[in-house]
Amino acid sequence: MDPITLLGDEIAQSGLLAESRADDGIIVGVARMPAAGTDVTVNVDPEFDDRSDMDTGMLLAGVERVLTITTTRWDQLVNAVVEEIEDAVGDQQVTETVDLRDDLTLEFVVVFHDAILLSFGAPKQFPDSWIRIQLNEELAVDDVVIDDKDDDAEVVEFESVDDLLDHLSSTGER
Repeated sequence: MDPITLLGDEIAQSGLLAESRADDGIIVGVARMPAAGTDVTVNVDPEFDDRSDMDTGMLLAGVERVLTITTTRWDQLVNAVVEEIEDAVGDQQVTETVDLRDDLTLEFVVVFHDAILLSFGAPKQFPDSWIRIQLNEELAVDDVVIDDKDDDAEVVEFESVDDLLDHLSSTGER
């Protein structure tokens, strides 16, 4: 059995992720993160490009560790991230003056063998950026980076599912 299928099977058996599937060498699924109060997309990346071995137990433990983080610990992480960003931004103007803690929305979690990456949106203060946080194995903040969102990605919004289906049928996509 190939390694990504093995990892996918173990994740499915664990029940940690809903709707999990293999996608280009990673496992992608959705999970509830109670401490953040949201459902998130979780990518489990065995880093086949950088590693010759895969420790499924370590990857599963990383997924479970981040999904079961306590509310107290989550609040500490968010506060640490906000303080680091506020220190970096200093007195520069921001798009809107809302508390960054209230603006941060967890969108994605990526679990690696030795790190976890959290990607946040902050639509009011950083509408064109992702705030990416790298956590170490102990779920402490290792790094905070603000990345530009992909300018090449086209975002198309529809009023209804019918409008989406009409668009897809007119472009020949299914």
